[in-house]
Amino acid sequence: MRKIVFALILSTQVFVFSQETAEEDIKVGVVLSGGGAKGLAHIGALKVIEDAGIRIDYIGGTSMGAIIGGLYAAGYNARQLDSIFSIVDFGTLIQDEVPRSAKTFFEKDDAEKYALTLPFDDFKLTFPSGISKGQNVYNLLSRLLIHVKDVNDFSELPIPFFCVATNIETGEEVILDRGYLPRALSASSALPSLFSPVTINDIIYIDGGVVNNYPVDEVRAMGADIVIGVDVQHDLWNREKLKSAVDVMLQINSFRTINEMVEKKKRTDIYIHPQMDEFSLVSFADERQIVKAGETAAAAHIPALQKIALRQKKAIREKIE
Repeated sequence: MRKIVFALILSTQVFVFSQETAEEDIKVGVVLSGGGAKGLAHIGALKVIEDAGIRIDYIGGTSMGAIIGGLYAAGYNARQLDSIFSIVDFGTLIQDEVPRSAKTFFEKDDAEKYALTLPFDDFKLTFPSGISKGQNVYNLLSRLLIHVKDVNDFSELPIPFFCVATNIETGEEVILDRGYLPRALSASSALPSLFSPVTINDIIYIDGGVVNNYPVDEVRAMGADIVIGVDVQHDLWNREKLKSAVDVMLQINSFRTINEMVEKKKRTDIYIHPQMDEFSLVSFADERQIVKAGETAAAAHIPALQKIALRQKKAIREKIE
């Protein structure tokens, strides 16, 4: 898989935008919510937004919305992202487990003896802070974003960008708009119980969805005249769908976010809400259906999107040198 991704990076042209003259030029911002595997719907929605002729001027995202948004802001278009994520082995990506073929005899033997391992710190029993340390995700992002590795200020990306993370010690929302982009994306998507927290400049971060899963106001503040939002959050689940501790944790967090979304939807000019009820945080095996759901939801807004595009300068794609 790594070789295929590298080939895609090398063969894919990544672009920035220049503009042709037009009488009116409104600025469009896009906000992408968190939602784990459901965030793959952002790719489908972005396809439709592109095809409608929209030039995206600002992007903000949380968690999976940060990952998709960050890659898009760095120059990938929606179809390139679709190609990349269609070949990713998400099971391997999420787990940091070393492949069995690469283990020594003794490591293989231990792995088969013990179903659970607990780490020791100074001979004191401690518990893992997440199923995965997120190293494989970080490595993939680093490879995909190598062409912007020297960009420290995210406003200098092909499309200005920020993502949201949570300071685990204070509970405060933090806007990450500077630094090493792969690290920032990892921090924004460090979902508790699934990924370990991420440390940046001695501050420990977890998933931004804990505090702000749909940063519409922050995108507006970047200078957007029009905000297009893609929200992949689902409604509250009944008891039949609450099958794991992660599901229960997300349900509790949804109590707040669902109430907040009532007002946030009003502050979104075009609100795209893919049907996600049949998918979960980890439905990565349903990648094709989820991307399609994003396309379907966005397609309902094509007339409105086209009207906005007519009020923008045309975008000419130029290859990044």
